[in-house]
Amino acid sequence: MRGFWDTVIVGGGPAGLFAGISAAQHGARVLILERQEKPGGKIPVSGGGRANLTHAGELPELLRHYHGGENPKEAARFIKPALYSFSNRDLMEFFSARGLPLVVEPDGRVFPETYRAEDALRVLLREAEQLKVEILTRTRVLRIKPVPRGFELFAPGKAGPVAKSLTMVLATGGRAYPRFGGSDDGYRLAAQLGHRVVPPRPALVPVLVAPPAFAPFSKCAGITVRNVVVTLIHEGEVVRKTCGDVLFTQKGLSGPAVLDLSRDVEPGDLLRVAFVSGMNGASVERHLLAQAANRGRRTVARAIQELGIPLGLARALMEALGISATHMAELSRSERRALVDALALGYPFPLMGTAGWEEAMVTRGGVALAEVSSKTMESRIVPGLFFAGEILDIDGESGGYNLQAAFSTGFLAGKSAAEKAKTVE
Repeated sequence: MRGFWDTVIVGGGPAGLFAGISAAQHGARVLILERQEKPGGKIPVSGGGRANLTHAGELPELLRHYHGGENPKEAARFIKPALYSFSNRDLMEFFSARGLPLVVEPDGRVFPETYRAEDALRVLLREAEQLKVEILTRTRVLRIKPVPRGFELFAPGKAGPVAKSLTMVLATGGRAYPRFGGSDDGYRLAAQLGHRVVPPRPALVPVLVAPPAFAPFSKCAGITVRNVVVTLIHEGEVVRKTCGDVLFTQKGLSGPAVLDLSRDVEPGDLLRVAFVSGMNGASVERHLLAQAANRGRRTVARAIQELGIPLGLARALMEALGISATHMAELSRSERRALVDALALGYPFPLMGTAGWEEAMVTRGGVALAEVSSKTMESRIVPGLFFAGEILDIDGESGGYNLQAAFSTGFLAGKSAAEKAKTVE
């Protein structure tokens, strides 16, 4: 490209686009380099194509939904300045003010009123165009060279630099969803520049259940149980516990509750799902005893269904537990106790691992947080280098937290890069 840019941003996903918008708003001449044919990254498929842009909770509540870093609560401490610099309220106002009304669902998730992710992306691209942010697609950056007045960026097949800049932002995203641009390019570039990269792993990804244990549930694909307690257990110790919906897939489990735990899943772990919401073991047992005493000819599957369990899942659970009784009057004490434990305490699913990068929504791991200033998103190793979005070692739970993190860190990185460029000049 001709001459110097104030700020070059590598990556045209949500963090990169917003970093470009923010830098331009603060007076920088901005170029975004995107390896894909079109900018936008995972925005078109976010929230199942509906664009779960953020969560409407108060900021202290939002902070509790981020993970990453090498110490407890490090992720929350790191992202706090970015969230307070550009909050969920700021993000909602950004889209609303540009003609895209939003809706807040009862659980706090925020979507465009149209429930179309393309509409959110259209707003971002239009804003970038109005701010004269140039976007160059089909450009993969292979190498970044720090020079006395900034950086030179090199792409395949180019004899010289494809761009030069006073400051730059790495916003390449992570490895998740490779068909939508996920790659390890950003980690490679960060490592070239001297940064330590925490090994990336899939997060917000379905889990795979060991086939013999899952066989009774093989016909349950598509069944969802609502608002249940799910516990992840590693070598007999509880890793984490959450509450939410669980979806049965062809080979295992998904749904918000499972996705939120998936970042910590190791092969051989157990995922214990308590299928009855809001009832303890004593309550479940009283229900079963009453059914046996008063409605003995009622089938066991129907009695389980009355606890809010889909009938197909009730039958699969009976098969998994080896319950041979058909009617409640035939249910033995040991069979009843097995049912109570499975429904109230949780049925244990032995895990093989996760479904991998193709189905992962975000990435766990990335550029070590200790090497980046949380107040500016600037590298502590390379002056003038900034980071934004999923390339960082921080990941949020499902519910709009990851897009909010991308927009907030993008805003702060772009603003800081623009301000830094003025001092370089």
